[in-house]
Amino acid sequence: MDTIFCQKISLQIPYKQIFNFYTPFAFNVIVMEQLLLLLITLYLSYQFNNYTIYTTIVIAYIYHVFGHLIQTIVIRKYVPGLLTGIFTSLFSLFCLKNNVPINLYWYSFITLSLILVNLIVSFMVLHKKNLKLR
Repeated sequence: MDTIFCQKISLQIPYKQIFNFYTPFAFNVIVMEQLLLLLITLYLSYQFNNYTIYTTIVIAYIYHVFGHLIQTIVIRKYVPGLLTGIFTSLFSLFCLKNNVPINLYWYSFITLSLILVNLIVSFMVLHKKNLKLR
């Protein structure tokens, strides 16, 4: 399904270089890397009893679900992760309630930007590693 999205969106966007880096293997490795980073952040937050950074990651995750929604609208087909993203985002919002200072919502945009940069760099690194293996 993600391959279909990349093919369809690459026809509509003039700058297509990033789509050349996409492979299902790269996607799965990057998802695993993101999960490991999230777990490390959660562990460190627990160890230092400071959940500020982890909270911005959770808020950034909620923002990222809108990306799945936009993908679904663009390709007019269900994009994997949309339904689970909506459910987990609603659960996260319920748990966050009003316990989060408003400035963390703004800081979460910085966190989201860092996550996006990490994704792009990860795809590029995996693409270069894939070229060396050939």
